[in-house]
Amino acid sequence: MLEFSNKVNVKTGELGVYLNAFYRGLEFKIYESTETHPNRRVTVEGSLHKYWNYGMHNFNDFGINELHEVISDIENKFCISSENCVLKSLEIGVNIIPPVKTKTVLKSCIMHKTNVLKWVFTKDEGNYVQTKNQRHYVKIYDKKTHYANKGFVIDNEIMRIEKKWCKMVELNGKGIFTLHDLIRYDLSNFKQDLQTMWNDVLFCDLQTTKGTKYENKYNNINWWGALNYERFKYHRNNLNKLINSDPKNLKNIVSNLISKKVDFLNTKTPEINPLHIGLKTVVSTLEKEDENRRFYRVS
Repeated sequence: MLEFSNKVNVKTGELGVYLNAFYRGLEFKIYESTETHPNRRVTVEGSLHKYWNYGMHNFNDFGINELHEVISDIENKFCISSENCVLKSLEIGVNIIPPVKTKTVLKSCIMHKTNVLKWVFTKDEGNYVQTKNQRHYVKIYDKKTHYANKGFVIDNEIMRIEKKWCKMVELNGKGIFTLHDLIRYDLSNFKQDLQTMWNDVLFCDLQTTKGTKYENKYNNINWWGALNYERFKYHRNNLNKLINSDPKNLKNIVSNLISKKVDFLNTKTPEINPLHIGLKTVVSTLEKEDENRRFYRVS
């Protein structure tokens, strides 16, 4: 099933350090033993969510049922035990439909804690804001634009909020070392991680600050950057009070959407789907319906 190849230096004829093969968006690498690493190693890199969608995309929902089926499928196809799959990084995220344009939400995201959220635009991925902390990445982006640029037709806004652990210390503390541990771990526990991450975003809702003396300050990253830490804390708390005083504040709406989506994705059902549904149909095992599950592909 897997066809492995090796890179060759055309000048020296020297072979690469690993063999690799691709299947449904996953890359399998085989490293031969060396003096530094005496044991032969096999790594698997990629997205289980994209694997579910035949390597094509990850803009629909991927919940606990899909996770179990994908891991079972990989174990059966490649004789891989999830107990032997040591995790080196992990990305958790949700796709939500924001009440306004995703770009409007992104414009209101100033910092994550004290780290600037850098605004990035690429033709491939669209608009997103991102920052890297000591052990993880925070990324919020326009998933609709990302895949519209790849030829997909999506009839609603899709905003993705994700946290990627690039070091496993925090997850090891939760007892997550292998893919099998991830299966046993109640994924609803990640709700707190995502909501805390979102709540730590310095968010300036322009509608909330409009008409106040802070209107042209709180949305200015340079103004925030010039504050000492004590003044920063004071104004951050003041901004949060302004936002929380508005029952229709956007930050709170997004927080509730994150909570509801995590609960929805962790709804278990005995229904079985053996991963053979075509891309033009809804790929899911969940009984409930969600707008993010409707998608089309341009032929």
